[in-house]
Amino acid sequence: MTEGPRSTSGPLSGAVIVGGGSGNRFGGDKLTASIAGKPLIAWTLRAFEQTPDISSIVLVVPEGREEEFRSIARAEGITKLTGVLPGGDHRHESVTRGLQALPKETDLAVIHDAARPLITPSLITRCIEVAAKSGASALAAPVTDTLHQADPEGLATHTVDRTALRAMQTPQVFRAQGIRDLLDTVAGSPTDEVSLALAAGWRVPLVENSEPNIKVTWPQDVVMAEALLHARSKAK
Repeated sequence: MTEGPRSTSGPLSGAVIVGGGSGNRFGGDKLTASIAGKPLIAWTLRAFEQTPDISSIVLVVPEGREEEFRSIARAEGITKLTGVLPGGDHRHESVTRGLQALPKETDLAVIHDAARPLITPSLITRCIEVAAKSGASALAAPVTDTLHQADPEGLATHTVDRTALRAMQTPQVFRAQGIRDLLDTVAGSPTDEVSLALAAGWRVPLVENSEPNIKVTWPQDVVMAEALLHARSKAK
C-alpha cells in the first residue's frame, strides 16, 4: 500500500474512531452499509488517512468483527491504522480502549464517531489546530431550527432562545493523557467527551461548522449521506 501523508510539524495527533455500538436504531450494521459504492466506514477512514496532522488511527468496532474491518481498511489502502479493537458496552468504555491503544507519544487524541462519513481533512485539521493552542476543541454546528420547550404531556410551553446553542459533532480533540485520566473517573454514561470535560470544569473551544457532517443513525440517513458525497465529488 502507498504510504499516506504525514505531518512534519506540530503535536503528534492520533485518531480514535468509535464504532462499537449495536446499531439497533439503524436496524442492522450501519458501518458497512454501502454509501456511494463504499462501506460507510471507508469514507470515515479515508478522511483521517488524508489528514497530514493525523499520524495514527485506532478503530473501535463491534466485538468479534475486528478482522472484517481490518480487511476494509486494507482494501481502501489505509496505512495509518495501528489498531482495531472491540468496543465496550458504553461509549466511554469504547473510547477508553481506543485511547489506551494510541501510541504512547501521542499528544492530541482526536475522537470521532465512525458513523460520520462526511467529515473532511480540512475540518479535522481545524479542530487539531485549535486544540494544539488551547488543549481541547470540538466541532459544533449552530442550531438553526426554532426550539420550543415541551411539558410532560407534549404541549409546547415556551420558545427557547437558540442564539447561543450549538449541536455537538465530532471530532472532539483533547490532550491525550488528560482525557485518559478524565475517563478513568467516569460515573454514568456521558453521551460525548465534551460533556465529561465540562463537568470537570474544562474549557472547550467550539469550532463552528456549517458543512454537512451528519451521524448516520437511521436508514434514511444513508440516502442523504450518499447524495451529499455525490454532490461533493461533482463540485471538485
